[in-house]
Amino acid sequence: MIILDFETNSKSVGDVIEVAAVKIDANLNILDKFHRYYLSRYSLNPYSFAVHRLTPEMIMEYRKDKNYSSYFTEDEDFYEFCENSDTLIAHNISFELRHLNKKVYFQNQICTMKENKHIVNARNKNGNIKNPRLNETCHFYGIEFDENKHHTATYDVTKTYEILKCMHEYNKINF
Repeated sequence: MIILDFETNSKSVGDVIEVAAVKIDANLNILDKFHRYYLSRYSLNPYSFAVHRLTPEMIMEYRKDKNYSSYFTEDEDFYEFCENSDTLIAHNISFELRHLNKKVYFQNQICTMKENKHIVNARNKNGNIKNPRLNETCHFYGIEFDENKHHTATYDVTKTYEILKCMHEYNKINF
């Protein structure tokens, strides 16, 4: 199983600037980790920047002394990392699937956001049940959450992993 989170610069498919993934087994033991920063082919999107706070200069600094593909869509290492994993887990899986662009296939998908919609019972401004944000789901399960670290791929994958463990513990999900 792979737990995945992307940070992106635009709405363009594959414009991933940070990826974090954790490979786990059916007992939720961590087997391997993957984390990289990539360049964008587009200028800095101010709306995306407001979310993840990653500038091209920061990405270049994080990439220095690294020897992997400049662009996510060209990084075969990521697809190799995902090989032999049949389940993808993410906290808004439709976002991650969009950027995978059918380059890797997962037989099963677990969206911790959708799976928790009627468990967390988060409400929108009109009082209707909505899909819970990552922080709302963490708060429901009593998981510590730091808003300053949110929207870094490694932090979001870590929190999704902690949510998954709680869901498993409380029999909200089986593998």
